Amino acid sequence: MFKALRKSFALVVLFLFNMALITLILNQQTESDKTQIDVQAKVPSPNRYSAKPSKQTQRRQVKQQLGLVFNVTHVHLNQAETVKLENKLKRLDITPFYSVEIFSGIVHHENNLPFPQTAKLRAQNVARIIYPYTQNVKMYYRPSLEEGQVIVEFIERQKPNN
Repeated sequence: MFKALRKSFALVVLFLFNMALITLILNQQTESDKTQIDVQAKVPSPNRYSAKPSKQTQRRQVKQQLGLVFNVTHVHLNQAETVKLENKLKRLDITPFYSVEIFSGIVHHENNLPFPQTAKLRAQNVARIIYPYTQNVKMYYRPSLEEGQVIVEFIERQKPNN
């Protein structure tokens, strides 16, 4: 009885070891096939658009800006603003080599206090519309914008020289 139980346990352990080994080999194979994703943390600076361009601004070029206005209490775009954004996306012929930056303005809540969560939800809703065109979307909270205003910047990145 114990012999059969010991053999069953050994088979289960060997099976799990083989599965772990196969998974490790597959992960090693797929890691070498993946492309490197460029992730950078950005800190907003007051001299972002200064006269002397930095290396990062030399590599990219602002193609277009679009201003969107939300209703005071809504986090979703109204139909007219949605059509405006979709038309701009189609006109610019956005490809995955574009980068999009969304700047969301201040939203006041009860007692006239700023409420950044609503600004974030607004930027996320705009990003959902843009995402099928390019997945390189960055969102920023900019309290200096007027209440309910969202600015979308379309930036064309240089294609890799491979």
